[in-house]
Amino acid sequence: MKKLKLYVFIPLWLFGFFVLLSFDLFMEGIVFEYLEWNGTDKNDWFFVLWWGIVFLWFSYGITQIYFKLNSKKS
Repeated sequence: MKKLKLYVFIPLWLFGFFVLLSFDLFMEGIVFEYLEWNGTDKNDWFFVLWWGIVFLWFSYGITQIYFKLNSKKS
C-alpha cells in the first residue's frame, strides 16, 4: 500500500469526518423522519454504531499522524 504524505493524509482524514457528519444528518433528517423513529428508542443502535465509527476514525487518524510526525524526526 502506498503511504500518503502528511499534507495529503490530513485533508482526507478531515474529509472523512465531513462524510460521517453528512451521513448522520441524512439518517436523522430523512430516514428517521420517514420511519418516525426520531424521539424514540428505535434509533439508539444507530447512534452507538455511529459514535463507535467516529471514535475509530479519530483514533486511526491521530495514530497515523503521530507516527508520521515521529518518523520524520528520526
